[in-house]
Amino acid sequence: MFLTVVISVALVLLTTVFHFTVLRTLSGRMSDVVMADSLRILVMVFVAFAAHIVEIGLYAGAYGLSAYWGLGQFGGAPVTAPIDYFYFSIVSFTTLGLGDVFPDGHLRLITGVEALNGLLLIAWTGSFIFVAMSRFWPWRECAQPVGRAVVSDK
Repeated sequence: MFLTVVISVALVLLTTVFHFTVLRTLSGRMSDVVMADSLRILVMVFVAFAAHIVEIGLYAGAYGLSAYWGLGQFGGAPVTAPIDYFYFSIVSFTTLGLGDVFPDGHLRLITGVEALNGLLLIAWTGSFIFVAMSRFWPWRECAQPVGRAVVSDK
């Protein structure tokens, strides 16, 4: 159980610091790169997506090593290849929780921590992209349609 807690805390620290570094780089160093604002937003979205894939991969690696550490097994559909661990990690990280593969033993704690960690990191990315779009997205005034008179409720 102690090893499971250590692994869970290490994964949360590693993924959070990695995510912070990616978002910090996107908000700071990207200003040095000359590009259109719409392209800048697309780059931010794709880099953030790639960061999530790396974070999911870190958890998948921990699941892959879990058999050697004796932390538990997986039930349901067979989990034998690296892609199976990655699939389970995606389902857990995104809190989708399909249930075709499920953890047993101490792996349940790591899975729960991954779901919470993934939820927070995905929300962080969403708020980051919202702020970026608020700054770079060209919004037209839309309070009054062009060529139409304002109708009063009075």
